[in-house]
Amino acid sequence: MDRRIQKALDYIESNLSLQLTLSDLANVSCMSTSNFHRVFKKETGRTPFKFTEEIKMKKAYTMLISGSYKIHELTETFGYQDYETFTRAFKKYYALAPDDLKAIAQKIKSEMQVGPDGFIIKIFEVDSIEDIKENIERIILNLKHYIKDKGYSDEDIAKAKVMSIMPKIENSTPNEKTIKNKFVITENQKIWKTLLNLDLHGKH
Repeated sequence: MDRRIQKALDYIESNLSLQLTLSDLANVSCMSTSNFHRVFKKETGRTPFKFTEEIKMKKAYTMLISGSYKIHELTETFGYQDYETFTRAFKKYYALAPDDLKAIAQKIKSEMQVGPDGFIIKIFEVDSIEDIKENIERIILNLKHYIKDKGYSDEDIAKAKVMSIMPKIENSTPNEKTIKNKFVITENQKIWKTLLNLDLHGKH
């Protein structure tokens, strides 16, 4: 990583509440705006704006599922003008409104209680084994990284569950796993057992 760009990345991380301009970041890196933009995109694969937005959205996602933050707090934390602007940005990135994600996370944590930290290892947007086969390498890689980062044991992993969060079908009968009358959460035990039969720690 170019040291000048790394300096800009560090500055972005430390100033997520600010609306940083291209000129701001170029100045931090002691580069012209045009040269900074070119080198930044070469080093990160993204424009400075896209990179900054991605960091904000990923951090906002993590903070929302923790259940400890209100959406208006995140609006201020990440420098958005108002609730609506933040919501539009989040929904554009995740195709899910932040209040919907928060409701889904609260439902899982309050009623499912899976995993040692009261949350699930991963929410997979899949319905069947057929769906998972197409992305098995990516899913296994993501799980390996998550397991390593969180320090889960084999026993912890065996207790975890895979959930599908699907839009509620119009006029379907509400049940205890309906969220905001918009989503339905279901457990895909068959998928999880399939994953457990693979060596998540390195061999598969």
